[in-house]
Amino acid sequence: MGRFSDHELGMGRRIKRRDFLNGMAVGVGGVAAAATLPGLTGTAAANPYTGGGNGYPPAMAGLRGQAAGSYDVAHAVRDGSFDPGTVRNTGEDYDPVVVGGGISGLAAAWFYRQAFGRDARILILEALDDFGGHARRNEFQVRGRVMLSNGGTVNIDSPSTFSTQALGLLQDIGINLDRLAHVMDTGFYSSLGLKSGYFFNSERYGADLLVIRDTGESWTSFAARLPFSDKGRSDIVRVHTGQDDYLPGLDDAQKKELLARISYERYLREHVGVGDEAIEFLARGTNGLWGVNVDAVAAGDAWAVGQPGFAGLKLAPTPFPGIGRTPRMGLEATDEAYYAFPEGNATVARLLVSQLVRKVFDGDMDMERITTAKAKYGQLDAPNERIRIRLRSTAVSVRHTGSPGGSRSVTVVYSRDGKSYRVQARHAVMACWNSVASYIVDGLPAEQVQAMRYGAKVPLLYARVAVRTWQPFVNLGVSRVTTPSMYWNSFGLNSASRIGAYESPRDPAQPNIVTLSKTPNKPGLPCRAQHRAGRGELIRTPFETFEREIRDVMARALGAGGFDPARDITAITVNRWAHGYTYEYNSLDDPAVFLPEEQQPYAIARRRFGHIAIANSDAGAFAYTHGAIDQAYRAVNDLMEA
Repeated sequence: MGRFSDHELGMGRRIKRRDFLNGMAVGVGGVAAAATLPGLTGTAAANPYTGGGNGYPPAMAGLRGQAAGSYDVAHAVRDGSFDPGTVRNTGEDYDPVVVGGGISGLAAAWFYRQAFGRDARILILEALDDFGGHARRNEFQVRGRVMLSNGGTVNIDSPSTFSTQALGLLQDIGINLDRLAHVMDTGFYSSLGLKSGYFFNSERYGADLLVIRDTGESWTSFAARLPFSDKGRSDIVRVHTGQDDYLPGLDDAQKKELLARISYERYLREHVGVGDEAIEFLARGTNGLWGVNVDAVAAGDAWAVGQPGFAGLKLAPTPFPGIGRTPRMGLEATDEAYYAFPEGNATVARLLVSQLVRKVFDGDMDMERITTAKAKYGQLDAPNERIRIRLRSTAVSVRHTGSPGGSRSVTVVYSRDGKSYRVQARHAVMACWNSVASYIVDGLPAEQVQAMRYGAKVPLLYARVAVRTWQPFVNLGVSRVTTPSMYWNSFGLNSASRIGAYESPRDPAQPNIVTLSKTPNKPGLPCRAQHRAGRGELIRTPFETFEREIRDVMARALGAGGFDPARDITAITVNRWAHGYTYEYNSLDDPAVFLPEEQQPYAIARRRFGHIAIANSDAGAFAYTHGAIDQAYRAVNDLMEA
């Protein structure tokens, strides 16, 4: 089957979306989502980075996340071409200015108020048009039903590994982990007989083919239906079921030392003995955690998180000897429950905001009530409030008013809507990315600047598609589809959930959300180089391409179940994170993992600089929400010594 035409895919249909071509907003017969929760309205608006607007951010469709224009000022600062023009003095004086309104920045405000008193005046500057950073909420309303999904960080991973401070913050803002463990109905789709499948496209395999693995079906039976040679099928079965020791003659420590030094792909090829077809089938299995294929992930890391092919090695569940950075989540977690909200960790951000700026939400909030609450964005930066959150405000300069050792204040300049403003503060917390801080904090030591620029954010693409019905999934008996060689890595039905007054769709005749993900990379390059290449790809790709690829894969994989993209797709939101999750060091490309922690770049990068402290998950090289919280706590403690 060939590709469908744009007309057949419905590229010209009026849906809730916005196209961005080369950074310019252009109408395509549709507007952003105009409704939020029942009885609430949110007016769609023009791209705030190309002309302003007052839309309700969670309900805005089209290109979201790091949208076109949101990074223009930061890139100009990096390139040395930014002209601040006349800098207006706002006359404002704060205790800290927090640069970055993600989880780490919000947590820094929380911990600062605890440490320095509830009377502390705090300004949070956020470059994007919504708070929460990568903890982003996506709202849709279709045929009167409101539906929620995450636009970034998904879940609270492994609370058993959390620090006392991170657990305490979650509890203080109203998150009950015992109740949260029951929010996601992980068995709902399987109770309907829906299974996982793989879609193989005609361009690569000669014909479009959807292969669904039956519940309990053996790998031998499943592999027999895959479009590979006998050798390829045998390799796939062996990787998933083999019990041979592929590293004979080595003890546990020696095996782990070897696995830390070679890639997962090399292990599979040279030690397990698989060929190209099995590698192709397995290549993207590491994308969700590291953003790269099996060629750039250490075999030891793959083992630690449960990737196949290691059963016969009989490795002990203990850290890698001699490596300062071990895969902690795979080795230390003891949690069995899945802790997630319908909107992902945007709930954490919204609960923090509800406590910091009380007028943003009506009444006291807990994790049940906040799910269906509307944020009043006009109250985020209300005059006379002690804590203010200023969106679409990119910090361009943070400097001490005197020498770092003798100064008692910090001056912060930021750009908003093409104008520059100056505020004063006792302290600054850099809760933005390390690389951004390296360009805007004046006078940093060269060693610290170099360390801040070491990592490379993992680029990510999360698309959310509202469909008028999910009956085609039921007709085919599938809930999620992996696509080994197509543009999107996978797509599937949004996780079923129930919390407070919110319940996700239960009837296939009702609307639902389909989620798609992609981690752009460049196999063959070192990990950080792959991330930079993927970032460039995302920034250059117009929304039209994302949309066409969404419609194409869903039409081809679900067509036999009655899916028609021109008829069934009602809204598209693409969350583009060109600068996505924090880079985590690996034993293939980062010699620093073999050094003590204080000698690793992230530890050098987070050193306090006078009255300026460094937060963000970059400061721990650990891409998890509790990592962002922990770094906020440490940064505030650093300021207590200033």
